[in-house]
Amino acid sequence: MQDQNMKPVYYWLDGYWIYDKAEADLMDEINAFGSTHGTVYFPADLPPERIDKEIAALLAQ
Repeated sequence: MQDQNMKPVYYWLDGYWIYDKAEADLMDEINAFGSTHGTVYFPADLPPERIDKEIAALLAQ
């Protein structure tokens, strides 16, 4: 089980990310980004600008 202070973030290879699992599944279903989403957990209070940077670093690996 994930720490209660962590929040899932659903992301794609182009760097787009969202918080909503149902929306992520829908985006995959219609192949909106040409890939299926990944999931990563970040602190719930992490600002969106920091999530952008963290996702970019994750994708650069």
